[in-house]
Amino acid sequence: MKALIDSDILCYEFGGMTQLEDPTQPLAWEILRSMVDDRIKQILVATSATEHVLYLTDSPSNFRLGVGTIVPYKGHRKAEKPHHWAAIRQHLIDAWDAEVQYGIEADDRLGIEQCKAIAEDMECGEQASEDVYNYNTVICSRDKDLHMIPGWHYQWACGKQAERLWFQDETNAIRCFYRQLITGDTADNILGLYGVGGKSRLVLRLEDFDQELDMFKVVHKAYQERFGSYATQFMWENGALLWMLREEPKNFPDDESNCRLNALLKKMQDTPYETKKQET
Repeated sequence: MKALIDSDILCYEFGGMTQLEDPTQPLAWEILRSMVDDRIKQILVATSATEHVLYLTDSPSNFRLGVGTIVPYKGHRKAEKPHHWAAIRQHLIDAWDAEVQYGIEADDRLGIEQCKAIAEDMECGEQASEDVYNYNTVICSRDKDLHMIPGWHYQWACGKQAERLWFQDETNAIRCFYRQLITGDTADNILGLYGVGGKSRLVLRLEDFDQELDMFKVVHKAYQERFGSYATQFMWENGALLWMLREEPKNFPDDESNCRLNALLKKMQDTPYETKKQET
């Protein structure tokens, strides 16, 4: 198993740790460095990884910064980083060969590499049946955004998040994308439908569907009701910000998600009138 590790999270998870005796003082670097290394080793043991790759984001070059027009992408975040943020980042590069991603986020690289491995496994016939998952990569992160990527996932325990190792099938993965189109993402300053929570009837309704087109219809209709003539513009922009890439980017800023949503819109528009009438 090859562990694909979201290392951006490690910089924030440990970067702001302080001394117990004096919370105003950062934890000593030697102690913190050991804690970071122990976390990575724990991830590798928990996932039975025989290989691993760590990924970091070069934030200034992130294509999403040029996409957000409704509100600035991650525009509400403080510019100041945790005290040891830079030191941890450099340590991950020097000691763990972490690969910095330019133009895209580390999360995108995790999605690309996992989907690439899944495609290769299926070409080799290694997925014997729907009940046997022989995929050879696992995404290691605590970021819920990556739940829209199929395959193995590992989340280590931290705060209120419990340790979890699970397989995400394609239906549940794509459902996560449409759920976020509704709720947005407060961590990244993506507004979604504005004020619609994760337990809303609209979000719960997505559980009734197994086909992406049906999910698309429900969410697109909700955008039309909320934003009128701006529905497609806002939904497509949120989609470009939320979508975790599955393929190597061909055209920035948002080719992959736009192509997907455009195809679904066309398919919906091509649906016979009688079928549309029955759905309403």
